[in-house]
Amino acid sequence: MNKVLPFLLVCCLQLPSQTLIKGVVKDGKDPVFAANVFLKSNPEQGTTTDFDGSFQLGFISENDTLVVSYIGYNTLEAPVNRLQKVQFNTLLLARSAQTLEEVILVGTDPISDKFSVQKLEKLDIYLNPIAQGDPLKAITILPASTIDDETVNPSLRGSSSDRSRVVFNNVPVYNPVRASQLNNQGFFSLFNTELIDKQYVYASNPPLTYGNTSAGLVEIQTIKALKNDQLKLSSSLASTGFFASKRLKKEGNFIQLYSNYQFSEAFLGIQEEKLPDLNNFNTFDIGLNTRFQLSKKLSLNSFSYFIDEDFSGSREQFTYRGDFNSAKTRGFTINNLNYASEKGLFTINFGFNTESQDFMFGNTNSVQNTSQLFASLNHKTKLGSNIAHQTTLAWDRFATDFDNVVPEFFYAQSPESPSVVSNFDGTNTLLEIGSYTSWDAKDDLLVSVGWRTNIPNNGQVNYWSYQLGLRYKINGENTLLLSGGKYHNYTTPSFFIQQYNLLDSEQIALDYTYTSERTNITAALYYKKEGGLQTVNQFLFSDNLTTAGAEFFFQQQLNDRLKFSVAYSFINQNTTLGDTTFPGLRDYDYFIKSSLEYTPKNWPSFSLNWLARPGQRFTPIIDGTFDIDTGFYEPNFSDEFLNSRYGPYVRLDLSVSKYISWNKRELVLFASINNILNRANPREDIYTNDYSQRRFEPYQLRLLYFGLVYTLNK
Repeated sequence: MNKVLPFLLVCCLQLPSQTLIKGVVKDGKDPVFAANVFLKSNPEQGTTTDFDGSFQLGFISENDTLVVSYIGYNTLEAPVNRLQKVQFNTLLLARSAQTLEEVILVGTDPISDKFSVQKLEKLDIYLNPIAQGDPLKAITILPASTIDDETVNPSLRGSSSDRSRVVFNNVPVYNPVRASQLNNQGFFSLFNTELIDKQYVYASNPPLTYGNTSAGLVEIQTIKALKNDQLKLSSSLASTGFFASKRLKKEGNFIQLYSNYQFSEAFLGIQEEKLPDLNNFNTFDIGLNTRFQLSKKLSLNSFSYFIDEDFSGSREQFTYRGDFNSAKTRGFTINNLNYASEKGLFTINFGFNTESQDFMFGNTNSVQNTSQLFASLNHKTKLGSNIAHQTTLAWDRFATDFDNVVPEFFYAQSPESPSVVSNFDGTNTLLEIGSYTSWDAKDDLLVSVGWRTNIPNNGQVNYWSYQLGLRYKINGENTLLLSGGKYHNYTTPSFFIQQYNLLDSEQIALDYTYTSERTNITAALYYKKEGGLQTVNQFLFSDNLTTAGAEFFFQQQLNDRLKFSVAYSFINQNTTLGDTTFPGLRDYDYFIKSSLEYTPKNWPSFSLNWLARPGQRFTPIIDGTFDIDTGFYEPNFSDEFLNSRYGPYVRLDLSVSKYISWNKRELVLFASINNILNRANPREDIYTNDYSQRRFEPYQLRLLYFGLVYTLNK
């Protein structure tokens, strides 16, 4: 199943042949935050300036016009052919003669945004060579991403994905993936990139404006304004769908609706020999996003989503091979009420999630039902001219019900083998309070401090999380970030660990950033110690993990059409199990990702992406002892845990796309070939009935995918 799921829900939309305009918007000497910047030919694909007044925006035609607008200022228009294409442009806004008395705090970016390792906007995701238009897949190109199993549930700097959280419009979304398995890992996210304004990635020391995370954080914010109506129609080898945006009569109000249907017939039909373990898949999803400006100071945003998944195939576990069937339905809603005034921004956030999953294989029949309720109150304000402060009160209730029939003996998984009932019904309610403060101590020094604690209930222990961050801007191109702290979170129950366990971590990290006209460099050193019972693999559990790592990322714009990047990570990781210490699952001497992008003026765009790392660690089975009661051999594992590795993982992918535009219409044609070399990268070990011989099951082999996206702007 793992060999093909990366393509079940693929949407390889990449915008080709784009060149970036970089600039800063100012009011005299002062930067203008949250100014709207867009192209006159396509206002929907615009952006907003950050706290420094900076922006970047891609364009296709030299004959276009850049537009900058902001309340209380005259709209500025600048022909693209007069702007610098590599160097920064400085754009000065003039106050309108009819300026309104504007007392609203406009800032909606998190006050911790300058302590994130990476900030991605919608265009960054689409132009990402390996993202395939997906927000969480866009993260995997970062050196901080240590996902090593072709999934997208974020693993950051060697930590398990259950230690990190994805927060969507201030509400945590647990298991934010689709095409998921029993371990809650999936291959595409639940989010549509068209909705996204900004995405922040905190690889270490996540801001304590949010809780229940002890490794990293991905924060996603949706768009706050819609500049024009739009209709997108898409079709591909395995999917069809639409996305519609509509402005309502009252200014600031809009609605966005989308839906997709994925199917397997054509996808399997042209490459059935490459997909022997897949029989069928069908998924249907629908999303609705609305925003209403109720008054000058009050706004409401609401997002609702539903997905239904069904897929079947064959798999092998230990010595049994048979068919599996998996079905899952899920729906959630996220709502935000914002009140902004000259004294601050007050936000009420509410989220509700419900899901049900069935899985059948051999003598395993798992039924999992999950519900989650979340509510929080946030107050963000300015204390003087250089201090921003946020106070948070959050309530998070997570309930899970497992009705499982599982093998009585883990090595005997045929339908005729003995089985037992294993049920779990549990609820964890988390009530937390905390605050976060950001202080511009000097023009070149930014200090942040945060704390968060729980109010215990139902036997919970009391804990305190805390952090400190120092960001020093050496000059206009070089920045250092030193951060450290202690963090806590609870595990999300899964088929393998059906309980809520408290996890903790102590972290320290030093990040360096260099940015110039054509070159971007980042580097990092970090150390963390993680505690609490968590899964090492489906048979081993650990309560102690230490990780020390180093990262390096280099990106060079070789010319206007050619860009190259390479990321390297070194991870030294050890796990303690009882009194024994052994290498961790993500103990890697190298983890290399590289891409080469070429965007010719009149030809399709090309992107080559290469990934290499050592194989994953595993504990080999030495031999087997025949069990007369089950008719299966019981495996005898090596006494040394994780003492073997699979062969190296190497993968080369190719993406090709072509962009065509005419009369407010756009057409994107795309194709991809993944694993061009058709390399059989080992995924898991498979044994004969008596464990006397072993072979390796590979990840996905070479696969082809193609499709198109048609857009009508109104």
